[in-house]
Order: sequence, then structure tokens, then C-alpha cells
Amino acid sequence: MSLSRISLIGTILLAIVTLVLSGAMSGWDLSSDPGANGYARSIFALYFADNAGELSFLAGEAGEARRAALMRVQSIDMYYPFAYAGMAICFFLALGLRGVKLAWLGLVVAALAIGADLAENEVANRILADLAAGADPTDRLDAMHGHTWIKWGFIGGYAAILAAIMLLARRRFLALFPGLAAAALFGAWFSGDEPEYFNWAYQVLIPFMLTFPAAAVIYLREGE
Repeated sequence: MSLSRISLIGTILLAIVTLVLSGAMSGWDLSSDPGANGYARSIFALYFADNAGELSFLAGEAGEARRAALMRVQSIDMYYPFAYAGMAICFFLALGLRGVKLAWLGLVVAALAIGADLAENEVANRILADLAAGADPTDRLDAMHGHTWIKWGFIGGYAAILAAIMLLARRRFLALFPGLAAAALFGAWFSGDEPEYFNWAYQVLIPFMLTFPAAAVIYLREGE
């Protein structure tokens, strides 16, 4: 079996891991997270907080249960980038080995997303620790915001690369959701993290991520 086919199989397996970790982080029940500050999920309210006041829902004894929930999410999230970005890396590797030069750029950008996500998690953990200790996390918020948008920027970047690759391969349907995801993330950044817009943009990422295993199945069926 060629390395290209192995990479496509790896794409599918990591897609399954991504779905399992996604469910584990949400507790398999999205309704259990009431969100905050207009964001559909509390974790995004943490990531996009502009000031300590926007983190009041996590402060003090009243916020203890939600802090604990987010700390559980963070403990799983340390593995999550290796799953979702690893899925992209495997797919881009498979196409790169098949002579698609643009795929190598996608591989690099997806790898950079892992580092950015881990940096985001590190700052988020420190902010949660500050809040648990009754300390002011304000000095960390600029770093939190920066790492968050660097991560989303890389994700939007490899979404755009995937869309371009699919368009060049005349697989227009497979280009649709990556293209929408890249545009939605740019729009979310341009909106200044406006919660309602980001909530919508985040939903577009789901079919984008599912594009990788769907495309992997197609390429596996077609052979080398």
C-alpha cells in the first residue's frame, strides 16, 4: 500500500477521532453549555473576552461550576488540534505525494494551526487559574485574543487552500464548504468577533471539516 493511500486512510481515522473529541468536549449534549456574552459556547466567550468584566461569569464561587466545565474542556482540547489539523495534514500529504504542489503549502499551514491552538490553550489555562485564585487576568487577554485569531487565521488559510485545490481539480462541490469556511472566518475577524456572526461562522466549519474524510473516500475509490 502506498504512502498516499495510507495518508488518506489516516485522514478518515483522524476525522473519527475529531468527532469523538468534539463530542467529549461538549459532553455529547450541546444544551448543557448555556454560552455567555452572546456566544453559543462558553469557551468562545473566554477566548474572545476583551476585558475582565466579560469573564464575570467565570469569576468567584458563582462561576466555579463553569470554570470546572471549561477546565475539563481544556484538558481534552490539548489533544484536539492534533486530531483536526492532523486530519488536514494527512490529506494534504496524500495529495502532495500525488503531485499536487499546492497541497504542501496546505500541510505547512495546518501544522502551524497546531502550534497556535496549543498556545491558545496555554493562555486559556492560565486565565482560568487566575480566575480560580481571584486574580485579575486582564494582562493575559491581549495574548488570548492574539493566539485565538492566529489559530483561526491558519484554519481559514488551509480551508482556502483546500478550496483552491478542489477547484483546480474541477471538484467544485468539494470546494464549496472550504471556500465558505474561509470566507466566514474572514468575515468573523472583520466583524470584530461579533458573537452572532461568529456563532454562524463556526457552524460553517462543521461541513468544511467533513470535507476532508469525504474527499479522502473519493480519492481512495479512484486509486492512485
